[in-house]
Amino acid sequence: MKSFNRLPLAFGIAIVVLTIVAVVLVLTMAGGEDVRLLPEDTPEGTVQRFLLAVEDEDYLKAYSYLSPPTSEDVPYESRRKSLVRSGEKLGWKATLGKSLIMDDEATVDVVVDVFNPRGPFANPVRTHHVTFFLKKTETSWSITSPVDLWWIY
Repeated sequence: MKSFNRLPLAFGIAIVVLTIVAVVLVLTMAGGEDVRLLPEDTPEGTVQRFLLAVEDEDYLKAYSYLSPPTSEDVPYESRRKSLVRSGEKLGWKATLGKSLIMDDEATVDVVVDVFNPRGPFANPVRTHHVTFFLKKTETSWSITSPVDLWWIY
């Protein structure tokens, strides 16, 4: 009886791992172009600026888009740490979807793809569909829900 040769198995696993790493790198590094900002006085522009502030780790600015704003006694450092797993930041990408405006209230649908490779047979992308609810206050919009970043955890 022939003995099992482990070289082809190791070669196959290496190819799968390299493929997954390449896909994640392409998805997270692609699109180095500047993002066109939507008007700030629209629900879509408010959500876009909130997500850009989160991406830039400017949490004070991000939470200023929330209604009511997060109180000053909440330690932002603990929120920042929750966005990190095993010493590495998770990569994510948001895509704005449909929006609906009714008088002084609005909803904006967003698809958030979180990239987190977990092995050769696991899906490295988790997709979340998030609906932001906003309320108009004089000339600007504020996000009333969701007020946390649960889709990144």
